[in-house]
Amino acid sequence: MGVPRKWEEDERVISAFLINYRAVDIMAETGLSKSTVYRLKNNKTFQKVIRERKDAILKSAVNKMQSYLVKDVEILQQIIEDPETAPQVKLNGIQILMNQLRDWTTTTDIIKRINALTDASGNVSETL
Repeated sequence: MGVPRKWEEDERVISAFLINYRAVDIMAETGLSKSTVYRLKNNKTFQKVIRERKDAILKSAVNKMQSYLVKDVEILQQIIEDPETAPQVKLNGIQILMNQLRDWTTTTDIIKRINALTDASGNVSETL
């Protein structure tokens, strides 16, 4: 017997699976039985819905953060350049900038490599 389609469309159930890992927490939040929770955890269709929602949440959060990057870097640069800023705070600010630069450079390089592979194969992919 398969899992009823209604669980895949029940926002309360989907939300419970998105924010909880333990079956007991999902049961408490939704009122579902233990067997139903485990059936849903093992249902490929339902898990696809959960994965798609998690991907959408992550993409939305990344897009939101990206919209603040330029402003945040400018603020951090102002803190570093302010003569009233303590030397240790300046050093911490510089370290943050350098770490972020390294991470962004790595990410950009990975995206370029993925795009190059995609272009070579003739397939189209979506990047963040």
